[in-house]
Amino acid sequence: MLEFESSSLQRYAPDDPERQPILTYRESWEGPHAEGLFAKYPLQLISPHVRHSFHTHNDGKQGTLNEVANHRVLLGGHYHWIARIHPLDSIARGIADGDLVRLFNDRGGVICAAQVTERVRPGVVHPYESSAVYDPLGAPGLSDDRGGCVNVLTPSRMMIEKSHAMAANSRLIEVEPWRREA
Repeated sequence: MLEFESSSLQRYAPDDPERQPILTYRESWEGPHAEGLFAKYPLQLISPHVRHSFHTHNDGKQGTLNEVANHRVLLGGHYHWIARIHPLDSIARGIADGDLVRLFNDRGGVICAAQVTERVRPGVVHPYESSAVYDPLGAPGLSDDRGGCVNVLTPSRMMIEKSHAMAANSRLIEVEPWRREA
């Protein structure tokens, strides 16, 4: 992670040890260096800003945005969030393009439509940032979400103590084909 120095935060807390000089590299909390966790969850989840809406504005509102290619995919009567996965990772997990997959870690699970593509690196899964739809398949917080709310996979801790920024790109996950339980 690269971090730029904030002049307003410097004025607020000039001696804060978490506010290091400009352009300081900090290793993420979760990644290949987190050996035990990486053995369990070997894929890095990145979720950049969604391309087709402003954060969650208009998403999931039953409008034409759902019909935009590469925003959501209609499968089984439901518009699913898309998760891009490299062919090597999809083959290793028995996942084909268009399959429903479960992205998961110890924090939860999210059901997405797989898009197998070489546009992501091996070891990386790329849905866009969390959608406007939270649609748990059972008890909220205790069951998988099929709305695309990938923030359920994100640590709840803040980036630094005096900030409210979440660590949306510091997540390890695993992906498996999703089979709806009877």
